[in-house]
Amino acid sequence: MNHMTQLAKLIDKPAEYNFPIETIPMKGMCDDKLINCDDRVMIIRADTEEYLGNHSKSYRPVTHAKVLDPVISIVDSMNTPYITQVNMIDNGAMMEARIICKEICFDDPAMQDYIAFQITVRNSYNGVWSVMIQADGLRLWCMNGCTTPDKIANYRQKHNGHFNYNFDHIKHSINLFRDNEPRFREWYNTKVRDDDAITLFDKLTWTPKPTVDGRYRNETQFVNLLGLWGKYENQIGKNKWALYNAVTHWISHPQNVSSTNKTIVERNSKMLSYMSKSDSMFN
Repeated sequence: MNHMTQLAKLIDKPAEYNFPIETIPMKGMCDDKLINCDDRVMIIRADTEEYLGNHSKSYRPVTHAKVLDPVISIVDSMNTPYITQVNMIDNGAMMEARIICKEICFDDPAMQDYIAFQITVRNSYNGVWSVMIQADGLRLWCMNGCTTPDKIANYRQKHNGHFNYNFDHIKHSINLFRDNEPRFREWYNTKVRDDDAITLFDKLTWTPKPTVDGRYRNETQFVNLLGLWGKYENQIGKNKWALYNAVTHWISHPQNVSSTNKTIVERNSKMLSYMSKSDSMFN
């Protein structure tokens, strides 16, 4: 399929995210008696009274709408076509929204795909996610994200009742995104060895305790990464761009995990940490 056609066919996926929430005292049952949990509170949907999460009494939620609506308003003001895809998880306890800009894009280095600018907004009421805004690229053919280590492009804040994001960061992130085009092309023209891939995979799958064979890594995920490296090496070549795509595929499409959304964030954080180090091969 022509990738511009694929880009044009991306559609909005709306979801109800601006429902009211309420913080109430937490209680529990013991021998048919109602017991007050004086040091905990619950977050519920005020419209349906569904339970969303529980926290210490110092917790101050930031609503999904308070995070997402101003980001959409900023993109609206840019006068560029975009789509919004909102995914509500666990009855609304978690929200993941993607804003994909259709005309802010460039060819991938292998000329197999288009990479479009996207903003991913995450928030939760159950403590799984803080407020998170990530601005990066999306490869349209494989739907892999394009992790970037820039701190401005990766915003996080704890739930304190306020949303303190600097919205100028979005426009700055677009410039950073465009700067990636020559960087990705350089990676495409940079050869790597299998030893380089293995060193990277060891870091991404590292575990604090050794497995039965004495290795400090998750062997299943290490093997998965090796398989993806072989796939992208065959498609793109034995270069840094292929290795990067093997890792971003592993990040974007986790398999056989208990929580797909949580795993994506955790793996992306590992890659961000690696890319931010001075000895990273992607510097």
